Formats: sequence, structure tokens, C-alpha cells
Amino acid sequence: MNENKKSWFKQFWPWFLIGLPMVAVVGSISLVFTAMDHKPDMVVDDYYTKGKAINNDFALINKATELNISASVEQTGKSLLIIMQGVEDKSSISFSLFHSTLAKNDISAMLTADASGNYMFQSDQDLTGKWTLRIEPFDKSWRLQKTINLPSTTFKL
Repeated sequence: MNENKKSWFKQFWPWFLIGLPMVAVVGSISLVFTAMDHKPDMVVDDYYTKGKAINNDFALINKATELNISASVEQTGKSLLIIMQGVEDKSSISFSLFHSTLAKNDISAMLTADASGNYMFQSDQDLTGKWTLRIEPFDKSWRLQKTINLPSTTFKL
């Protein structure tokens, strides 16, 4: 009998061959938990209702065009200066920034006009990347909306 012959569990290759599938199982389980914790924000359950809301959005945007309402926005660091044209009631506006992919970065605020009739928005976070900017009056009778890339010095809606 050969005394140098080791038992199977004391050799390298059986453990190597058992270890490969075990690493794949552990990796796939961790991937499943990661996918469950970080669901995408862009998935919509009710496409019909969302489609009707998009048509309503176009009606509000067209209403702003009919009323000759426009705005220019100037960015300085983390602040945006909004200058409205064609608006009679400059009491307050609803200002929203929607991030293209990260819903947790979306920003909404009610802004009031200063003495010169302009609106100032101050942000805590850096305003960089692709955003959808939306401006509406308090009664939501019209809407200005545009997809923008920040940082940018000036853009018009």
C-alpha cells in the first residue's frame, strides 16, 4: 500500500472544484439582494394614466405659448435666477427640477418674486447633469418645461 496517498478531502483539487460553484451561488445571492434594494425609479405601472397625463402636459405647455409666457434662467453656482416674461401675476410660481434617472434628487419648491419681479432658487446640492425644469403658476393654468444640462450660464424656456 502507498503511504503517500492522501484522502480525497486532504487534496487541493476536490476543494477547488467544490469552491467554484459555491462562489457562484454566494455571488448570485448577493446580486439578488442588491437588485431588490436598488429598484429602478423609471418603471411605471399604469402606462395609460401616464399617457393621459402627458397629453394634459402638452395642453398646459401650449397654453403658455398662447399667452406668450416665457422665462430665462441664469445659473450661478448652486442658485438659479428665474426671470419671467409675459406673466401678469408674479406672486408665486411652482418650480421643479426632475433628475433624468435619480428620482431621489428631484427638487420642488414654491418661489415668490422679489422686488424686481424675479425669482431666486437656492439649492443645497450641486446642480449638474441632465434635468427637466418645470415652472407653473400656483393655479396650474399653464406650464413651461424644458430638458436642460447643468451647469449652464443662461437658457430660455
